[in-house]
This record gives sequence, C-alpha cells and structure tokens, in this order.
Amino acid sequence: MNHNQFKVFINQIPKLDPVQKQQAITSLNQQDNPILNRLAKENIQHSKCIHCDSKRIKKHGKSNGRQRFFCNQCGKSFVCTRGTAFFYQHKPEHWQAYLELMLKRETIRACAEKIGVSTVTAFNWRHRYMQATQHTFEAKLEGIIEVDEMYFRESQKGNKKLTRPARKRGTNASTHGLNNKDWVAVLTAMDRNHHEYDHVLQQVNGTEINNCLGCKIVNESILCSDGQPAYNKICQEHHLHHVVLKHAQPHNTVFHIQNINSYHSYLKQWMLQMHGVASKNLPKYLGWFRMLAWHKYQSFSDDFLTQREKLFEFKLLQVQQHNF
Repeated sequence: MNHNQFKVFINQIPKLDPVQKQQAITSLNQQDNPILNRLAKENIQHSKCIHCDSKRIKKHGKSNGRQRFFCNQCGKSFVCTRGTAFFYQHKPEHWQAYLELMLKRETIRACAEKIGVSTVTAFNWRHRYMQATQHTFEAKLEGIIEVDEMYFRESQKGNKKLTRPARKRGTNASTHGLNNKDWVAVLTAMDRNHHEYDHVLQQVNGTEINNCLGCKIVNESILCSDGQPAYNKICQEHHLHHVVLKHAQPHNTVFHIQNINSYHSYLKQWMLQMHGVASKNLPKYLGWFRMLAWHKYQSFSDDFLTQREKLFEFKLLQVQQHNF
C-alpha cells in the first residue's frame, strides 16, 4: 500500500460503524503467525495443488487467519495448513510456543500450564506432532554401520483392556533375562555420518532384521555388531562385511560400536524423563528423540528473529510441514 492509498484508508475510518471498527481493531491487534506465514510461503514457492498436483493455483483470500488457495485446474480450494500436522488444529497463536516447549522436553502438564490449554489438548498436540516423526529416516546407511538392539519394558499404559494383570511401573519382570512377554526390542543402526535408523521388532531374528533394515543399507558396507547371530542373514543377503565386537576394542581402531552405545545411553536417560511410555507409542517417541539427536537443539536466544530462524531449521518443525 503506497502513501496515497494509506491516506484514503485513514479517511474511510470515520465512516465505519461500531462493529466494523471493532473488527478492524481485532485485525490490527492480531499478531503475525510465523508458522502460518511459512506454510503459505511454501505453497507459493512450490505452486502445487494438493488435490490434482496442478501448478495453476492462486491466492484466494484467508480463512481464520490461514491463507487460502484456489486451483484453476480442478476448481477446488484449500488452506495452507492442508497436508500438515496443523490442519484442523485450533489456537494457532500457541503452536510455536508449544513446539519450543517440546524442544525443551517439558512434560505435558508443564506445557498445558505454560501456554494455557488443557492437559488433554497438550497430550493430543504432542502425539499429533510426534506422528509425523515416525518414518523420518535418511534414505540410506552406508560405509561403516554400527548396529545393536536395546530393550524397553513392555507397557500397556493407556489401554482400556489389558492382556495381562496390571502392574506398577518399575517392578521386576516375571522371568529372568529378556523375553517378548516383558520386553520390547528396538533395533538401532547408525553410520559414521550419524544417519540413524530404528525399528520396533516383534522378534529378534534374521528374517525380521533383514526385512526392516535390508532396504536401508547400501550393499557391501561394513556392519559392526556385538555378534548377534540374527545379523548373519542380512550380511549374506547384502554382501556386508561383518565385524564382530564381543569385547572392548582399543580406542584407536576404526571398527567399534561406541556411537550406537552412546546413542542408547542418551535415549534411555531421556525415556526415564517420560515417566513410562506405552509400547504402542514407542515409535513416536523414538522419532521425537531422533529429531533432537539430529540437530542437538540448543536453547533459544533472546533475539526473536534468531529464535524464529532456529525453530524453522529444526527438523521437528520441518516434518510437520508440507511434504512436497
């Protein structure tokens, strides 16, 4: 709006009725939402209809503060949040604050109290955002790849019908050792570029490991493990050089599993802060931790612009956005 247009706008204000003046004040007081702006900018840059993939789209007004687009090819319209975790989600003024609290690993009750929503809303938002992180893996693992399993206690937290008698969190398992009844196995693999892959296993055997991990590993890579026999099949199928590390290795050797062991240690400590994770939600929490590990997110600075830039660079926010 140029200077002359602004003067015309100012001259029209006295002609507004009380309802129109209130609407104008509300619009002027409404804060700029960086997340909605980013989503609208993505649609403009990629210029793609979510219904027919046509590039013949144009701006079509706004709906509840969300930029709307119209497709000249199929005649359908859509808002900028369509296809993201923010679609059909209310209270956009709290989205950024909630993501910041997630990055700081705040509890659900703390998030609800600090942004002024109910604990049910805070819980639903957390799982909505984590849902998008489950399958955010790098395309391939290559070079020297460290692989190992870790185990979490089986939990039916939140289930209405239990398949076993209820127990208190932290009690001993029913039997000694590891079994499918009391423990959930998670396969984790990481190459030297810190590209990580994890998968919740139903059983620790060669067939399941090959099915989930085989498509992620580049053939003729080097697999470092603790000697679990279940890895023999994937090594044979993909011609991997298998380095077995059953005992502590010298620090100067290139073959080790220290990176994956360190990852397990941090993951277990982080899971303890969750005060019990239901086994059905375990992939979501693994994805959330993977987001934190990838960027090693630091605390926001006091500068709002720097704060916004860091937030948009963080993968936890990126995966919520459009998947063009």
